[in-house]
Amino acid sequence: MKNFSKPAVLIFAFALLFAAGCKKNNTNSALLVLNIYPYFGSDSIVPGKNYATASGDSISFNRTSFYISNLQLNNTNGTSYADSGYILVTSSGYQNIVAGSVPTGSYKSISFSVGISAAVNHIDPGNYTGGPLAAQTPSMHFSTDNLGYIFMAIEGFADSTNNHLSPNKAFSYHIGADSLLETVNLPDHSVAPYNAAFSANGSQVMTINIIADFSQLLKNVNIPANPITNTSDVPVLADTLAAHIPGMFRYLN
Repeated sequence: MKNFSKPAVLIFAFALLFAAGCKKNNTNSALLVLNIYPYFGSDSIVPGKNYATASGDSISFNRTSFYISNLQLNNTNGTSYADSGYILVTSSGYQNIVAGSVPTGSYKSISFSVGISAAVNHIDPGNYTGGPLAAQTPSMHFSTDNLGYIFMAIEGFADSTNNHLSPNKAFSYHIGADSLLETVNLPDHSVAPYNAAFSANGSQVMTINIIADFSQLLKNVNIPANPITNTSDVPVLADTLAAHIPGMFRYLN
């Protein structure tokens, strides 16, 4: 599984090539594309744009990066398809992610982990040869302690006055540690309110649209009073943020 941040036209071109290859080889698989949309509540996140928190104060983001791993698609017939690769979702707006090919079938839901498995988390990035982890700069890897990779990195500014003014105080949350690997289980898309399973037809593209809502990640967090955690320095805050991860993801449609 590999991570790509490509314009839609390139995704379309890749899909056409995939389809042609599948027809030629008569395979029974479909291309899986994940569209990941960073949101704050009901608004899409644009770096540097101000958003209103639940208390009415302002917040802005310049970084929202995280790893997805252990992807699993659950078939309506009770079987499942799993991929153990790693995807890095960066803060460059919404991403088309070509997540590989999946067997044909009707899939009702998707689940995944946010972070890196313990078996890989402590391998030095320079010695790992699989996918996006191999090319990672230190910006997604802790340089101190023995925590391994940064599972989620959130940075920006928040209003420090509680007077609903422009964001003026920097915050930085770097979450990671084997114990903070969180699993996201999205609901059954084949029943209400969606009423449509994801169809993987041979030589076609199956697209799943997912929102990452950072207002849910930061709910009940006093950002001005707790502006920084690198996990080991403020573990209680890191634990709180990690516990919010499963609830921050939902289907776009």
